[in-house]
Amino acid sequence: MMARFKTLLCGVFISLLLVPAGQAQPFDQTPILMPMPTSLVQSAQTLALNKPLTLSLNGLSPQRSAFIKAYYQQQFADFGYQVSPVTTEAALPIVVTVGDLQAPAHRLPQLNQNEQYQLSISKTGIVISAPADFGALHALATLSQLLYFARDSLELALLQIEDSPRFPWRGLLLDSVRHFISVAAIKRQLRGMAAAKLNVFHWHLTDDQGWRFASKAYPKLHKLASDGQYYTQAEIKDVVQYASLLGIRVVPEFDVPGHASAIAVAYPELMTQVKPYQMEDGWGVFEPLLDPSKPQVYDFIDAMVAELATLFPDPYLHIGGDEVHPKHWQESKRVQAYMGKHQLATSADLQAHFNAKVQAILRRHNKKMMGWDEIFHPALDKDVMIQSWRGKASLSQIAAQGYPALLSAGFYIDQPQPTDFHYRNEPFDTGLQRAHPLEESERIQAWDFTMPRLKGSAVTGKLVLVSEQNTLRQAYIQLNDQPFKQAQLDSHLIPYDAGMSRLNATIDSWMGPTRAQLTLNSESGLSGRILIGNAVYPVTGSLDPHFTHADLTNMPFLSAMGAQAQRNILGGEATLWSELVTEQNLDVRSWPRLFAIAERLWSERTRTDAEHMYHRLLPVSDFADAISLHHKKQFRHGLSTVLAKHNSPDNLALLTRFAEQLEPASYYTRHHIKYQQGLYHQNAPLTQLVDFLPVESPALISLHLLLKQFEQGQIEALRAIHRALSVWQADYPQLEKILANTTHVQTLMPSMIVAREINTLSLSIVTRCLDNNPFKQAESEKLSSSLWHLQTQSNELVVASGLFAERLLALCRDPV
Repeated sequence: MMARFKTLLCGVFISLLLVPAGQAQPFDQTPILMPMPTSLVQSAQTLALNKPLTLSLNGLSPQRSAFIKAYYQQQFADFGYQVSPVTTEAALPIVVTVGDLQAPAHRLPQLNQNEQYQLSISKTGIVISAPADFGALHALATLSQLLYFARDSLELALLQIEDSPRFPWRGLLLDSVRHFISVAAIKRQLRGMAAAKLNVFHWHLTDDQGWRFASKAYPKLHKLASDGQYYTQAEIKDVVQYASLLGIRVVPEFDVPGHASAIAVAYPELMTQVKPYQMEDGWGVFEPLLDPSKPQVYDFIDAMVAELATLFPDPYLHIGGDEVHPKHWQESKRVQAYMGKHQLATSADLQAHFNAKVQAILRRHNKKMMGWDEIFHPALDKDVMIQSWRGKASLSQIAAQGYPALLSAGFYIDQPQPTDFHYRNEPFDTGLQRAHPLEESERIQAWDFTMPRLKGSAVTGKLVLVSEQNTLRQAYIQLNDQPFKQAQLDSHLIPYDAGMSRLNATIDSWMGPTRAQLTLNSESGLSGRILIGNAVYPVTGSLDPHFTHADLTNMPFLSAMGAQAQRNILGGEATLWSELVTEQNLDVRSWPRLFAIAERLWSERTRTDAEHMYHRLLPVSDFADAISLHHKKQFRHGLSTVLAKHNSPDNLALLTRFAEQLEPASYYTRHHIKYQQGLYHQNAPLTQLVDFLPVESPALISLHLLLKQFEQGQIEALRAIHRALSVWQADYPQLEKILANTTHVQTLMPSMIVAREINTLSLSIVTRCLDNNPFKQAESEKLSSSLWHLQTQSNELVVASGLFAERLLALCRDPV
């Protein structure tokens, strides 16, 4: 059954990427590796893999050597290779040599460790050399991918790889508080991190919704504020040791002075308002704060740091420090008197004062402070590591003032966002340009607009257009109080004129890829929609008649990041907050896109081709499955759970192909809908189809790649698209019967109806395109309007094939 199911799931779309002989497939000479190495020189000759593989490790520390040898021997065997435990003449040698052959004691991974390596494949075998254990580990991760993709041909191209990372800090934050994650699941993520060459596991252990590690000094924390879900100290030591063997550092996060509701439940006397507290199970920012005026608060922190120091050998300890709601401080006479005594004018000054005292505690325990943007203050010493979630403006400011910094904005993988959005999230690049000087023949026009959200305040913005002779030259967009960004304009832009025009402009914002599709009318104003990834939001606005050339000159833009600031940016961390993540969908939210984020932090800055990235990401997803990451398993299990007692092979295949047309709504759309539904809390079930869908449908990625091939002149790619859409179309009658008669999936009926209508339109577009009969402008506008009408903002589940249909239409219409 499983083999049949896998064929049904993968066969159609794998075949779609194959073009006839004589039509060169893009990137066909590039090895499938992720992250891509710094330097790779490949020969046309090959090494036959027709002998048992034997792995010899020289110079690695004894503890790591035994672990790694067993680990990779098992992995190579899982790929189908014969593995010999000892070196013989009949075996193919894989020889790994670390520079120091004195077999040192176990080396703990550290910041700025030497991670470079060389990997050589010749006619006589495979040779790896590295100055330290950590480079050798990365080399074996590279070799593992090469061997996986050679398992059918049983030959490897002869090559030489010279490789080292661009950034020394390449991390993943896992939130074990909002939903608890077992040790087994964490170890699985660590194995995935090692395969992707990520080297820091940031473990979020305390927050409003729970305290997740056992404390000997303050035992009521885990006894009263964990619901029985916490890690023993032995379990923590085991995870740290396991990560270390894989070359991964572990940095704990202990949140102070805010996100402290769990502390308040266990020890209310430490809080600014001393009163009984209940456990929080909702999501959001809560008011309880530690009281900086109480000496016992610093005794508590000192005891916590002392305990954490025995469990986590890494020099860094993350204190959180974000989203401090100052209400309780402002209402406390004691705290206000303390502020007056220490000449602290604002709550921000009080937090900086508190952080300075915490920093002194950390230093006594040989720890360095790390925290989110909000802890940044000139009063702190320059060895404080700042992790930026607020964006590149904050990152640039912090780094320019001499503080080591990490980028997390743009790497929030708890948000469903396209992988290419993360991939182009360059830590050194503000991505912005100043407004170009106006020529005398150019004129400007500005529009103010509002984009309501489902939770919280609306997003406000300004659109500034620069035109010449009714042709739009530039567009700039500002959202809220962020700096302006120059927008990328659609190549199919309808000509700009003084009365009415249509605009399709895209920027990357903190919300994700943000595409404004607008109608501008001098009489009725601005209307249209903003797409944040795949989520649709309506937008309205009006002309700003007072905007002048001088205003354009003075628009706030981010300046280029200087060399000194770049030196202080040490890398980045992907973050997986767990409001909508449980152990049952952890992997499907993380993999394979973490490989693309890892490549951004490892590989050369110039490696920016998203098409090439996606061509590798699809097979790398299969590799990730082969090394026992569970993203595909969790997807299959989720579909089976949804079908319940109707989980037959045929029904599963139908639902699988339907799921290929769907994605979870991008940005925090799902969070906001759950808030409206009263389901934005720890006990809300996360068992619907949307909870197990990949962030991006692999089938739709394949279709977009085929569309790119068609755009480059390969008509066979369009025929392949037609075949794929026809498979979907043939499914709908039977799928409708299943949805109508199966209680658990009846809620999917509206999405199926929308998908069917979109697919019918898509097939009509492809047919006209194949007939070389492109749509005229009026026809195109009618179809476009129909597609818009079928896509709304109000669902957690998005029929993402609609956006593919829009792109298809753009390529199958007459140029204006």
